[in-house]
Amino acid sequence: MPSLRKVPNSPFWIACFRDQKGKQCNRSTKKRDKKSAMAAALDFERVARGWLAENPTATALYKLAADLSERIGQPMKSVTIREEFKAYLKGLESKSASTRVRYEQIIREFLSSLGNSAEKNLAALSSGEVLAFRDARLKAGISPTSSDFELKLIRSVLKKALVAGRIPSNPAAAVDSLNEKGAVRGVFEPEQVRALLMACEGFKKKGRDCGNDWRGACLLAFYTGARLSDVANMKWRNVDLQNRLLFYSEKKKRFQSEIRVPLHEELESHLLSLNAPDDPEAVLFPGLAGRETGGANGLSREFVALMDAAGIERRQIREGSGVGRNIYDLGEHSFRHSFNTHLMRAGVPEDLRQRLCGHESKEVSRRYTHKEVEDLRASVAKLPSVSAFPAKRLPARKAKGAK
Repeated sequence: MPSLRKVPNSPFWIACFRDQKGKQCNRSTKKRDKKSAMAAALDFERVARGWLAENPTATALYKLAADLSERIGQPMKSVTIREEFKAYLKGLESKSASTRVRYEQIIREFLSSLGNSAEKNLAALSSGEVLAFRDARLKAGISPTSSDFELKLIRSVLKKALVAGRIPSNPAAAVDSLNEKGAVRGVFEPEQVRALLMACEGFKKKGRDCGNDWRGACLLAFYTGARLSDVANMKWRNVDLQNRLLFYSEKKKRFQSEIRVPLHEELESHLLSLNAPDDPEAVLFPGLAGRETGGANGLSREFVALMDAAGIERRQIREGSGVGRNIYDLGEHSFRHSFNTHLMRAGVPEDLRQRLCGHESKEVSRRYTHKEVEDLRASVAKLPSVSAFPAKRLPARKAKGAK
């Protein structure tokens, strides 16, 4: 616990505390009242000793810094989203008149998309709000190139605010740009996943009844973001039903670190419905395990057949050349993108999304603390429920560009 002391010729209490390495630290609380000074000292010690172990999000750290600044009588400057973007426009005197007009139009559209939220603190702006703006603009008919330009401008405004210390991170940096050909990977919406689950009932390939395996695989992929090759070969030892966690290492990665994803209640319910064998090395989905992803009899081709049975349309986004194959917006790869996108839409911070998706360097291979697991569990709980949608297949449509 920290202590307080006074020094000659100063009216303020001095906080005495130790950092995480045990080093003695002394800092003025800028407080004359002893009770207020002790409150500030406790916060100083919390930052110095506890924040690395607790690993809060960047937003939480920013809030803590703001609280500390307020305590010592030097409050951080707070600006709204609207004020930040309007101030950016005022600094464009060096740009041409046509450029300023275009920038003003983009920023006006962005602020309009936020509605009343444009008046909230800049630090409260989320990646989901930026993503919603990008998607809305695409639906309005602008080209992928124009969408990328608008996103680049928003990133620039927020990067300037980040460098100035007005926000803890750039929420627009987490939103994907579209490439010049508009080859945008699709996202499975909850109603589409529901349709897939319905199509699994009685689904057979080459006389094999593999519908229940695909049902479990779709739920696991949607609620964990794991790749199909990893999902198909999951074993019962990867599931900890007691602690409601899934553990796995990505087959595709050279440097493998264990990924831990809390079980969403719908995935947990399905796993509990299965007859778990005594052998922990037994695979979760016997009809999918050990098979290749590609090829005429691969899992990818089988999943496309399942999508067709569910009435889910695929859109060709890139034509193959030579021995290359055509690329479609939706496929088994879309589960991973969907997982990250739905987390982003729910406002889950980027650092938590990275942990859940396994986007970590080989150096970050360590056990999670209890607090981290609870943070991840709360994040996964924000994912949409697929059972909330009617149990029916979507109207069957022929895939555009598909043979």
